[in-house]
Amino acid sequence: MPDEPIAITIPQDTSPTFSNATQVTVSDDSVVLQFAYVRPDRTTGQLIAEIVLSPKHAIDFSRALDATIKQHFTRHLNDPEF
Repeated sequence: MPDEPIAITIPQDTSPTFSNATQVTVSDDSVVLQFAYVRPDRTTGQLIAEIVLSPKHAIDFSRALDATIKQHFTRHLNDPEF
């Protein structure tokens, strides 16, 4: 079956959320990504989002994230402002 584009709808009330702490938990059947925000000089934080992936989707996500970050930062390596 060929890969076909998937149309994703983004609700109007969606807004980006900043996270400065993450935790990854792995089991045989899932990978759980937890994103939190911890204020400076505090010892507690607030869970922002929890994403549960199958191991295959987690591996695909990891590869896509790695490739995207490498492509972005390689492009900026010779940028004097970076």
